[in-house]
Amino acid sequence: MKRVLYTPLHFILVITGLFLLSGLGALLSYDTELVINLGDYGVRLKEIFQQLLHPAQIAMPWGEGNKTYPITTVFAKTYFYSFSILIAAFFVAVAFAIVISYSIMMLPGRGYRFTMKIVNAVDALPDVFIVVGFQLFIIWLFKQTGLLVFEIYAFGEEKIYFLPILCLSLLPVVFLVKQFIFQLKEEENKPYVEFSFAKGFRKSYTVWRHIFRNVWIHFFLHLKPIFLLMLSNLLIIEILFNINGFMMTLSTAAIAVPAGFFIGLLLIFIPFFVVFQLGSWILNRWLGGEHA
Repeated sequence: MKRVLYTPLHFILVITGLFLLSGLGALLSYDTELVINLGDYGVRLKEIFQQLLHPAQIAMPWGEGNKTYPITTVFAKTYFYSFSILIAAFFVAVAFAIVISYSIMMLPGRGYRFTMKIVNAVDALPDVFIVVGFQLFIIWLFKQTGLLVFEIYAFGEEKIYFLPILCLSLLPVVFLVKQFIFQLKEEENKPYVEFSFAKGFRKSYTVWRHIFRNVWIHFFLHLKPIFLLMLSNLLIIEILFNINGFMMTLSTAAIAVPAGFFIGLLLIFIPFFVVFQLGSWILNRWLGGEHA
Protein backbone atom coordinates (compact mmCIF):
# COMPACT_ATOMS: atom_id res chain seq x y z
CA MET A 1 0.00 0.00 0.00
CA LYS A 2 2.88 2.35 0.85
CA ARG A 3 4.47 1.76 -2.56
CA VAL A 4 1.15 2.40 -4.34
CA LEU A 5 0.99 5.86 -2.74
CA TYR A 6 4.72 6.61 -3.14
CA THR A 7 4.96 6.00 -6.91
CA PRO A 8 2.32 8.59 -8.03
CA LEU A 9 3.68 11.10 -5.50
CA HIS A 10 7.21 10.57 -6.79
CA PHE A 11 5.97 11.01 -10.36
CA ILE A 12 4.11 14.26 -9.58
CA LEU A 13 7.06 15.73 -7.65
CA VAL A 14 9.50 15.02 -10.49
CA ILE A 15 7.11 16.51 -13.08
CA THR A 16 6.76 19.61 -10.89
CA GLY A 17 10.53 19.84 -10.54
CA LEU A 18 11.01 19.62 -14.31
CA PHE A 19 8.41 22.34 -14.83
CA LEU A 20 10.19 24.65 -12.37
CA LEU A 21 13.52 23.79 -14.02
CA SER A 22 12.24 24.76 -17.48
CA GLY A 23 11.80 28.39 -16.41
CA LEU A 24 15.11 28.65 -14.58
CA GLY A 25 16.63 30.87 -17.28
CA ALA A 26 14.49 33.79 -16.10
CA LEU A 27 15.36 33.35 -12.42
CA LEU A 28 18.97 34.51 -12.55
CA SER A 29 20.51 37.49 -14.32
CA TYR A 30 23.90 39.16 -14.13
CA ASP A 31 24.76 42.81 -14.67
CA THR A 32 27.39 43.91 -12.21
CA GLU A 33 26.32 41.23 -9.74
CA LEU A 34 24.19 38.11 -9.70
CA VAL A 35 20.50 38.95 -9.21
CA ILE A 36 17.59 36.61 -8.42
CA ASN A 37 14.45 37.73 -10.29
CA LEU A 38 11.50 35.98 -8.67
CA GLY A 39 9.03 38.20 -10.51
CA ASP A 40 10.45 37.38 -13.97
CA TYR A 41 10.64 33.72 -12.97
CA GLY A 42 6.94 33.68 -12.09
CA VAL A 43 6.05 35.39 -15.38
CA ARG A 44 8.14 32.84 -17.32
CA LEU A 45 6.43 29.89 -15.60
CA LYS A 46 3.04 31.43 -16.42
CA GLU A 47 4.04 31.79 -20.08
CA ILE A 48 5.24 28.19 -20.20
CA PHE A 49 1.97 26.93 -18.70
CA GLN A 50 -0.07 28.92 -21.22
CA GLN A 51 1.99 27.57 -24.13
CA LEU A 52 1.60 24.01 -22.87
CA LEU A 53 -2.17 24.38 -23.25
CA HIS A 54 -1.58 24.59 -27.02
CA PRO A 55 1.52 22.42 -27.69
CA ALA A 56 0.90 22.23 -31.46
CA GLN A 57 1.52 25.99 -31.68
CA ILE A 58 4.94 25.86 -30.01
CA ALA A 59 7.71 26.44 -32.58
CA MET A 60 11.50 26.55 -32.39
CA PRO A 61 14.54 27.21 -34.65
CA TRP A 62 16.08 24.02 -36.01
CA GLY A 63 18.39 22.84 -38.76
CA GLU A 64 20.32 24.85 -41.30
CA GLY A 65 19.45 28.52 -41.41
CA ASN A 66 17.64 28.27 -38.06
CA LYS A 67 14.27 28.05 -39.77
CA THR A 68 11.31 27.78 -37.40
CA TYR A 69 9.39 24.49 -37.20
CA PRO A 70 6.63 23.18 -34.90
CA ILE A 71 8.13 21.53 -31.84
CA THR A 72 6.18 18.33 -32.58
CA THR A 73 7.84 18.05 -36.00
CA VAL A 74 11.32 18.67 -34.63
CA PHE A 75 10.97 16.15 -31.81
CA ALA A 76 9.44 13.55 -34.14
CA LYS A 77 12.50 13.78 -36.42
CA THR A 78 15.11 13.68 -33.65
CA TYR A 79 13.70 11.71 -30.72
CA PHE A 80 13.58 8.22 -32.22
CA TYR A 81 16.90 8.67 -34.00
CA SER A 82 18.80 9.68 -30.86
CA PHE A 83 17.18 7.08 -28.62
CA SER A 84 17.68 4.31 -31.16
CA ILE A 85 21.40 5.11 -30.83
CA LEU A 86 21.11 5.19 -27.02
CA ILE A 87 19.22 1.89 -26.70
CA ALA A 88 21.42 0.07 -29.23
CA ALA A 89 24.54 1.38 -27.46
CA PHE A 90 23.18 0.18 -24.11
CA PHE A 91 22.81 -3.43 -25.31
CA VAL A 92 26.21 -3.33 -27.02
CA ALA A 93 27.76 -1.97 -23.80
CA VAL A 94 26.19 -4.73 -21.69
CA ALA A 95 27.39 -7.39 -24.16
CA PHE A 96 30.96 -5.97 -24.13
CA ALA A 97 30.94 -5.72 -20.33
CA ILE A 98 29.75 -9.31 -19.88
CA VAL A 99 32.43 -10.72 -22.20
CA ILE A 100 35.21 -8.61 -20.65
CA SER A 101 34.12 -9.32 -17.05
CA TYR A 102 33.85 -13.06 -17.69
CA SER A 103 37.29 -13.09 -19.36
CA ILE A 104 38.85 -11.19 -16.44
CA MET A 105 37.35 -13.62 -13.93
CA MET A 106 38.98 -16.51 -15.80
CA LEU A 107 42.46 -14.99 -15.53
CA PRO A 108 45.00 -16.17 -12.93
CA GLY A 109 45.86 -13.83 -10.05
CA ARG A 110 48.69 -11.91 -11.74
CA GLY A 111 46.78 -11.53 -15.02
CA TYR A 112 43.68 -10.40 -13.10
CA ARG A 113 45.58 -7.68 -11.21
CA PHE A 114 47.32 -6.43 -14.38
CA THR A 115 44.03 -6.29 -16.31
CA MET A 116 42.29 -4.38 -13.52
CA LYS A 117 45.10 -1.80 -13.61
CA ILE A 118 44.37 -1.32 -17.31
CA VAL A 119 40.64 -1.00 -16.59
CA ASN A 120 41.32 1.66 -13.93
CA ALA A 121 43.66 3.53 -16.29
CA VAL A 122 41.03 3.57 -19.06
CA ASP A 123 38.44 4.72 -16.51
CA ALA A 124 40.56 7.82 -15.90
CA LEU A 125 40.46 8.85 -19.58
CA PRO A 126 38.01 11.66 -20.45
CA ASP A 127 34.98 10.61 -22.51
CA VAL A 128 35.78 13.17 -25.20
CA PHE A 129 39.30 11.77 -25.55
CA ILE A 130 37.93 8.30 -26.37
CA VAL A 131 35.48 9.58 -29.00
CA VAL A 132 38.00 11.90 -30.67
CA GLY A 133 40.54 9.06 -30.61
CA PHE A 134 38.13 6.88 -32.62
CA GLN A 135 37.56 9.68 -35.13
CA LEU A 136 41.29 10.29 -35.56
CA PHE A 137 41.88 6.54 -36.04
CA ILE A 138 39.27 6.40 -38.83
CA ILE A 139 40.88 9.44 -40.50
CA TRP A 140 44.35 7.86 -40.20
CA LEU A 141 43.05 4.59 -41.64
CA PHE A 142 41.45 6.48 -44.54
CA LYS A 143 44.73 8.26 -45.31
CA GLN A 144 46.66 4.98 -45.21
CA THR A 145 44.27 2.83 -47.21
CA GLY A 146 41.92 5.25 -48.99
CA LEU A 147 39.06 3.30 -47.43
CA LEU A 148 36.48 5.19 -45.35
CA VAL A 149 35.28 2.38 -43.11
CA PHE A 150 32.66 4.41 -41.21
CA GLU A 151 31.11 7.84 -41.52
CA ILE A 152 32.68 10.08 -38.86
CA TYR A 153 30.62 13.21 -39.41
CA ALA A 154 26.97 13.90 -40.21
CA PHE A 155 26.03 16.59 -42.72
CA GLY A 156 22.63 18.32 -42.58
CA GLU A 157 19.94 15.78 -41.79
CA GLU A 158 22.17 12.81 -42.66
CA LYS A 159 21.91 9.95 -40.17
CA ILE A 160 24.90 7.89 -39.11
CA TYR A 161 24.66 4.99 -36.70
CA PHE A 162 27.59 2.60 -36.40
CA LEU A 163 30.37 4.79 -35.00
CA PRO A 164 28.11 6.84 -32.65
CA ILE A 165 26.65 3.59 -31.26
CA LEU A 166 30.12 2.08 -30.86
CA CYS A 167 31.56 5.16 -29.12
CA LEU A 168 28.53 5.63 -26.88
CA SER A 169 28.64 1.95 -25.88
CA LEU A 170 32.34 2.03 -25.01
CA LEU A 171 32.02 4.99 -22.66
CA PRO A 172 30.02 3.12 -19.94
CA VAL A 173 31.74 -0.25 -20.50
CA VAL A 174 34.45 0.44 -17.90
CA PHE A 175 31.79 1.44 -15.35
CA LEU A 176 29.85 -1.76 -16.06
CA VAL A 177 32.96 -3.94 -15.96
CA LYS A 178 33.99 -2.55 -12.56
CA GLN A 179 30.45 -3.09 -11.23
CA PHE A 180 30.31 -6.64 -12.61
CA ILE A 181 33.76 -7.54 -11.25
CA PHE A 182 32.92 -6.12 -7.81
CA GLN A 183 29.68 -8.11 -7.61
CA LEU A 184 31.28 -11.26 -9.06
CA LYS A 185 34.02 -11.12 -6.43
CA GLU A 186 31.39 -10.64 -3.72
CA GLU A 187 29.45 -13.68 -4.96
CA GLU A 188 32.64 -15.74 -5.35
CA ASN A 189 32.93 -16.05 -1.57
CA LYS A 190 29.38 -17.38 -1.11
CA PRO A 191 28.86 -21.00 0.08
CA TYR A 192 27.04 -22.06 -3.10
CA VAL A 193 30.21 -21.36 -5.11
CA GLU A 194 32.29 -23.64 -2.88
CA PHE A 195 29.54 -26.27 -3.17
CA SER A 196 29.69 -26.02 -6.97
CA PHE A 197 33.47 -26.53 -6.92
CA ALA A 198 33.05 -29.45 -4.51
CA LYS A 199 30.71 -31.12 -6.98
CA GLY A 200 33.48 -30.95 -9.59
CA PHE A 201 32.15 -28.11 -11.74
CA ARG A 202 34.80 -26.00 -13.46
CA LYS A 203 35.28 -22.32 -12.62
CA SER A 204 34.14 -21.26 -16.09
CA TYR A 205 30.82 -23.09 -15.63
CA THR A 206 30.30 -21.85 -12.05
CA VAL A 207 30.96 -18.21 -12.94
CA TRP A 208 28.71 -18.25 -16.00
CA ARG A 209 25.90 -20.50 -14.78
CA HIS A 210 25.59 -19.52 -11.12
CA ILE A 211 27.47 -16.34 -10.17
CA PHE A 212 26.40 -14.23 -13.16
CA ARG A 213 22.77 -15.17 -12.58
CA ASN A 214 22.84 -13.57 -9.12
CA VAL A 215 24.77 -10.53 -10.34
CA TRP A 216 21.89 -9.54 -12.65
CA ILE A 217 19.85 -8.47 -9.62
CA HIS A 218 22.51 -5.94 -8.64
CA PHE A 219 22.85 -4.90 -12.28
CA PHE A 220 19.23 -3.71 -12.36
CA LEU A 221 19.81 -1.65 -9.22
CA HIS A 222 22.59 0.22 -11.09
CA LEU A 223 20.55 0.85 -14.24
CA LYS A 224 19.65 4.44 -13.31
CA PRO A 225 23.24 5.74 -12.99
CA ILE A 226 24.12 3.83 -16.17
CA PHE A 227 21.22 5.48 -18.00
CA LEU A 228 22.16 8.95 -16.73
CA LEU A 229 25.80 8.37 -17.72
CA MET A 230 24.82 7.36 -21.26
CA LEU A 231 22.28 10.18 -21.56
CA SER A 232 24.89 12.81 -20.70
CA ASN A 233 27.37 11.17 -23.08
CA LEU A 234 24.73 11.18 -25.83
CA LEU A 235 24.99 14.97 -25.97
CA ILE A 236 28.78 14.69 -26.33
CA ILE A 237 28.33 12.16 -29.15
CA GLU A 238 25.88 14.41 -30.99
CA ILE A 239 28.24 17.39 -30.72
CA LEU A 240 31.38 15.53 -31.83
CA PHE A 241 29.66 13.74 -34.72
CA ASN A 242 27.63 16.83 -35.71
CA ILE A 243 24.41 14.85 -35.26
CA ASN A 244 21.27 16.99 -35.38
CA GLY A 245 19.71 14.86 -32.67
CA PHE A 246 17.32 15.12 -29.76
CA MET A 247 19.85 16.20 -27.13
CA MET A 248 21.14 19.01 -29.37
CA THR A 249 17.54 20.05 -30.00
CA LEU A 250 16.84 19.99 -26.27
CA SER A 251 19.84 22.22 -25.54
CA THR A 252 18.55 24.73 -28.12
CA ALA A 253 15.02 24.58 -26.69
CA ALA A 254 16.36 25.25 -23.17
CA ILE A 255 17.32 28.76 -24.33
CA ALA A 256 14.88 29.53 -27.13
CA VAL A 257 11.68 27.69 -26.16
CA PRO A 258 11.33 26.85 -22.42
CA ALA A 259 7.93 25.19 -22.99
CA GLY A 260 9.50 22.94 -25.63
CA PHE A 261 12.35 22.20 -23.24
CA PHE A 262 9.82 21.03 -20.64
CA ILE A 263 8.10 18.77 -23.19
CA GLY A 264 11.48 17.34 -24.16
CA LEU A 265 12.29 16.57 -20.52
CA LEU A 266 8.97 14.76 -20.23
CA LEU A 267 9.82 12.68 -23.32
CA ILE A 268 12.96 11.55 -21.51
CA PHE A 269 11.55 11.09 -18.04
CA ILE A 270 8.14 9.42 -18.58
CA PRO A 271 9.17 6.40 -20.74
CA PHE A 272 12.12 5.53 -18.53
CA PHE A 273 10.16 6.12 -15.33
CA VAL A 274 7.61 3.56 -16.57
CA VAL A 275 10.38 1.12 -17.53
CA PHE A 276 12.19 1.41 -14.19
CA GLN A 277 8.98 1.13 -12.16
CA LEU A 278 7.85 -1.90 -14.15
CA GLY A 279 11.28 -3.51 -13.80
CA SER A 280 11.28 -2.81 -10.07
CA TRP A 281 7.84 -4.38 -9.72
CA ILE A 282 8.88 -7.49 -11.68
CA LEU A 283 12.08 -7.82 -9.63
CA ASN A 284 10.13 -7.41 -6.41
CA ARG A 285 7.67 -10.14 -7.42
CA TRP A 286 10.52 -12.40 -8.55
CA LEU A 287 12.41 -12.06 -5.29
CA GLY A 288 9.26 -12.35 -3.18
CA GLY A 289 9.70 -8.94 -1.58
CA GLU A 290 13.35 -9.35 -0.70
CA HIS A 291 14.24 -6.15 -2.61
CA ALA A 292 11.95 -3.16 -2.64
